[in-house]
Amino acid sequence: MKLDRSTGSSIVLLVIFALCRGSAYSLTTVAFTAMSSGTVVFLRFAIGALALLGWAAFSVRGYRWIFRDWKPILVFAVIGNSLPFGLMTLGQETVPSGLASVMMALTPMFSAIIAHLCLQDEKLTSRAVAGLAIGFAGVFAIVYARGKVNLDAAMIYGLGALTLAALCIAVTIVSVRFFRPTNELGTATLSLVVASITLVPFVHISDFDKPIPLNVIYSCIALGVIGTTLGWLSLLTLSKRASAAFSSTVNYLIPIVGMAIGAIFLKEQLFWTDALALALIIGGTTLVKSGGARSASAGHGAEAMPGS
Repeated sequence: MKLDRSTGSSIVLLVIFALCRGSAYSLTTVAFTAMSSGTVVFLRFAIGALALLGWAAFSVRGYRWIFRDWKPILVFAVIGNSLPFGLMTLGQETVPSGLASVMMALTPMFSAIIAHLCLQDEKLTSRAVAGLAIGFAGVFAIVYARGKVNLDAAMIYGLGALTLAALCIAVTIVSVRFFRPTNELGTATLSLVVASITLVPFVHISDFDKPIPLNVIYSCIALGVIGTTLGWLSLLTLSKRASAAFSSTVNYLIPIVGMAIGAIFLKEQLFWTDALALALIIGGTTLVKSGGARSASAGHGAEAMPGS
């Protein structure tokens, strides 16, 4: 079947966004070889904010929208960016990048549960509940398969941090229903600026007392420019061309991209059960979406917006 130009461009944008998000896990692992978690997550947002400010300077006009969007700016900055990405970075101190990317597949499942509890028109059906169970089974299978690797206290601590990160992003996804930004690019830019400011106290000055390897410097720059700025821009463009349901399928691609990059460039171990587990995650999330009343962020492609 021949794809029309609009569908083709949407697929390209979706893949670009998945590559931006999925590659961030391996880049973070590389940055950890010479920097602490607090410094890495600060540099990611600071570099991303600077790059996005340059784009917004030519695209955003006026300032009155700030008075209307200050609530989503704060929500996206703290709950949607600095807190979850801080937890994700902390979790990756003990969890391999590929497994960390898979843990983020919990996000759409958590968002469905929170929407069911908080929104009258987002109640889960029996099919959606079955989908949640199947999806959780997939995540459990991937974690369980690594039990013989080193599922010790440190690993469990890291997995807990990643689970809380997924929960934070899920809360932000549902909150978009209450705090719809009028200026998406401006809100994205200022949320990164505010997130960077909140992370300043966690920077370790001692990280800069010694020479920093070039691969670590490049990884931090790539985290900011590719993982954050390009990710935001591709998502904002995608949200204007495709439905929320289509945009949310990026949650299926990110774990695959993250695990593939970790295996290829960082020599992280893969298991034969991973393919089956990913199929369970994709199938479970599909059931949640087809079984729910509506998408937890239906309307403007906002489901994937926070935490990009």
